Amino acid sequence: MRAWTIAFLIGVVLLQQFTCLPAVYWSIVLAILALIISRYSTVAGACALGFAWCLCYAYFHNAWTIPEDWQGKPLSVTGYIASIPTSSVTGQAFLFSLRKIQFNGTTLAPHAMIKLTWRNNTSSLHVGEQWNFHVHLKKTYGTMNPGGFDYEAYAFQAGIRANGYIVENEKNTLVDSHWYHYPIDRVRELLAEKIATNLPATQTSPWITALVIGERHDIDEKDWQVLRSTGTNHLMAIAGLHIGLMAALAHFFVAGVWRRFPYLVNKFPAVHAGAIAALSVALIYSALAGFSIPTQRACLMLTFFLLALLMRKNIGAWYAWSCALLCILLINPLTVLTESFCLSFGSVALIIYGVSGRISPKGWWWQWGRIQWVIALGLVPLSIALFQQCSLISFAANSIAIPWVGFLVVPLSLLGSFLFIFSNHAAAFVLILADKILSILWLVLTWFSHLPNVVWYQTVPHLWMLIAAIIGIIFLLFPVGFPGRYFGIVWLLPLALYKPAVPQPGEAWLTVLDIGQGLSAVVQTQTHTLVFDTGPRLSASFDMGDSVVVPFLHAINTRQVDLLVVSHSDNDHIGGAAAVMSQINVLKVKTSAPTHFAHADLCLRGDTWTWDGVNFSFLYPTKDTLNKNNDSSCVLRVSNGKQQILMTGDIEKSAEKELTANESDNLSATILIAPHHGSKTSAVKNFVNLVDPKYVLFATGYRNRYHFPHPSVVKLYQEKNVIAYNTADTGAIQFKLNSSGVESAPGLYRKQHKHYWNNG
Repeated sequence: MRAWTIAFLIGVVLLQQFTCLPAVYWSIVLAILALIISRYSTVAGACALGFAWCLCYAYFHNAWTIPEDWQGKPLSVTGYIASIPTSSVTGQAFLFSLRKIQFNGTTLAPHAMIKLTWRNNTSSLHVGEQWNFHVHLKKTYGTMNPGGFDYEAYAFQAGIRANGYIVENEKNTLVDSHWYHYPIDRVRELLAEKIATNLPATQTSPWITALVIGERHDIDEKDWQVLRSTGTNHLMAIAGLHIGLMAALAHFFVAGVWRRFPYLVNKFPAVHAGAIAALSVALIYSALAGFSIPTQRACLMLTFFLLALLMRKNIGAWYAWSCALLCILLINPLTVLTESFCLSFGSVALIIYGVSGRISPKGWWWQWGRIQWVIALGLVPLSIALFQQCSLISFAANSIAIPWVGFLVVPLSLLGSFLFIFSNHAAAFVLILADKILSILWLVLTWFSHLPNVVWYQTVPHLWMLIAAIIGIIFLLFPVGFPGRYFGIVWLLPLALYKPAVPQPGEAWLTVLDIGQGLSAVVQTQTHTLVFDTGPRLSASFDMGDSVVVPFLHAINTRQVDLLVVSHSDNDHIGGAAAVMSQINVLKVKTSAPTHFAHADLCLRGDTWTWDGVNFSFLYPTKDTLNKNNDSSCVLRVSNGKQQILMTGDIEKSAEKELTANESDNLSATILIAPHHGSKTSAVKNFVNLVDPKYVLFATGYRNRYHFPHPSVVKLYQEKNVIAYNTADTGAIQFKLNSSGVESAPGLYRKQHKHYWNNG
């Protein structure tokens, strides 16, 4: 069973390596071929069958997408709010299950999921309500960067086929609202509202909501950083650990009570009653979590174990793991694209492998410690592959945090939520107690996270390094005394010793990151790193500094930023700065808006320096051109004597004229990052002529509401035969400027890492 299921999984994973989906008839061909092959090799047949099933699923999953000429146009949609609405700086956001979409007299009924935002909304929105909305939609599009999160993969597996926003219109109307539409999410929303109303706001109170219903939108990014540094972020997502602990408590309690009543024992064995109670609690808690992938896995494994118990059968842990894995792959094979799938099944497989077939240590503490050791060591390759980091203190932190959360915080949080049925005051008392207990743990985790060198950052540039590391872990987790056990260290060496390439003296590498509508660029020399702008902050828990800039810096093995330049104070340039400075050692900050930082210098004309044979100089602003908003942006020129980069922030025509008048001899550049994202308020012809770039780079969001870059600006560069790239189309753009002046083709991340689910 295990070999067959793993082969099926391999077939599913193989499809994910394709840049475009094969024709759907191949699923039929491969299914027939699988039946034939299975007569000779069941494993090979399972692999072919997994590929065929995933291809068929992906094809129908991808059956509808918004027509190209409908994007950005006023559309009328009817459907149901399919998730709990969340609030951010951009408005209320929620998933919307389409039932009908209309444009210019054409009506479609796609039964697809879209994600909507309603800016400045005054209406009360609730999950399960049916609405008519007037919207503007565009294809689901995410940022694409080295080390970054592939949102398009996540959206594709979740069935989200378009993103958009609601246009203010008197025809935005509530159609109906019935309890039987999304009843589970209605209960989850009601619980969230009651917790928010009755639990006083504290630093840890959002975690109580997260532990009860799995909603984590209100959690601050600084708190996530504490959890990542200590390797305890899995505790604040309802997963198999929480489900298992609550099921075990239910089994222990019900079976213990049942045994005290001889009549009940004679009618039904206590162990069976406990099993049914455990499964019931697991299903209820999983429902509260929205049936996430880890909870599905936990419930399925628990179901197989308890069914075997009720039927007086004996099944192994690997059998239950394999059955759960196969069920998940049959329900939605595209879950292999998610991190939670890898972590959930990977961690359980490690536990089974690491503790089975061994002499059991005496004492529950040693048994618990061995499991923690297996997880801490075994998940190192996977953590580095998914997050480019792993915590070096996760063993110690989890040894304290897991029982603290599992046996105290979670039971009290669920008990408090249950008590809302009877008394808000009683529920509030228990929830406050849970919050107080959690706050004590939070002090411990915060102390752990502030210890020096608690996180190991690393990148996995080649698949073979990851495979070698996994083989090494398998060796190291062999039973004590097994010959060649420590040979696993050798297999780990390629991953541990790998260092990314760096520029040579006189070389400068420029990477313009894809951060949506905004700007962030990184310049590397042999021993120094400069970050120019950090992208926008979109909510209290999400900004591009944390989600794009920091992962990229980790991906290039940068532990220190020598200079952070923030061109000006607009959110799309400064928004991610706090996240970068909290996670990366930034030696110096220069900006035209120093009041936004505790310690920063002005980026004034005439400021020059040299790193590793590469010259840097600020051309603008001057002291008398500060406080002009966009026209105060820092303008930085980078030159290695052969090639030049001009980084301009959001300067507009006034600043461009100032530069042409005072810095005409220093404006020529090989690469120009277009002023103000290509706005029509920029690009004075004389300025463009003096810069005379070979490449112009537009840092914009896909189909952004400002319509950057403006067609007139694009035309101006086209007339001069300038090669233009737009991060919205290419993802991150990387140039390597060498000291010989020989130009190499730019690296376009979206093109280099194309998959069939990517829209670009």
